[in-house]
Amino acid sequence: MARPETELLDPGTLSDVEAFGYRARVLADSVVAGVHRSRHHGTSAEFAEHKEYAPGDNLKDLDWRAFARNDRHYVKRFEDESNLRALCVLDTSGSMGYPADAERPSKLRVAALAAAALSYVLNRQGDAVGLATHDDQLVIRVPSRARRGQMQEIMQILAGLEASGPSRLGPVLDSLAEGLRQRSVVLLFSDLLDGGLEALGALSRLRARKHDVALFHVLDPDELEFPFEDATRFLSMEDDRELQIDGRSVRRAYLDEMERFRQQASTSCASARADYRLLRTDAPVGPLLGRFLDERASARASVR
Repeated sequence: MARPETELLDPGTLSDVEAFGYRARVLADSVVAGVHRSRHHGTSAEFAEHKEYAPGDNLKDLDWRAFARNDRHYVKRFEDESNLRALCVLDTSGSMGYPADAERPSKLRVAALAAAALSYVLNRQGDAVGLATHDDQLVIRVPSRARRGQMQEIMQILAGLEASGPSRLGPVLDSLAEGLRQRSVVLLFSDLLDGGLEALGALSRLRARKHDVALFHVLDPDELEFPFEDATRFLSMEDDRELQIDGRSVRRAYLDEMERFRQQASTSCASARADYRLLRTDAPVGPLLGRFLDERASARASVR
């Protein structure tokens, strides 16, 4: 019998989704293995719900009756446990499709894999996680919930994302600030190209509404190192602009501008009290996500 979340997919697409999901689960496992878990659990006697056991959960909270009924390990959660709500927001504008060849993954593919791994980790520890995408408009693909089947829905969408269209990050962040009714962690994945840098001022409006924000600045090594030396024609991936230049003559100026660009993004995030992480598409994703989760877990524990 076909699974509900995949029964509408053709075999080729299904294979891609399952391969993507497998890579995301392996990455999530590697992230969890390197994270020092410091979640504090409630001690209220008022039972709220079950969640599936994950490494690091308190063994005293295992529900053996639930195990006897379902042959699976569940732990009890209580009313005063503080569950995290998270929303992964991925930039799917045309520039995120770079590089367009199949020799290495695009920025969007790496961002999707990182978002999938983070979603797995959060979902496994009982937190509510959802998914949104944007080009020039925000689309909430999966509202943040902690429920069975949530990851299958998120994974199916992440595996099938394609990059196209222009980006308008400012209005997207304003929509998030207006639309998120509950305090959430917003995990934003974007290359910030085509005006995204100027839009980062809107992060302060999200913070003013008590949301926590982390920006994963997704960049390809070509964008960071500019390996072009000969006469090269550059084509915009979001409109019909094109530019022919001699790579060698502009390389130094480009690298200086890129460094300023990255520093301004980091400074804008710091001013808005948002987290900034550079996500290079040629670097291992696991260590970056592990450090991010470890620092977040430690910060949450320190304010309790």
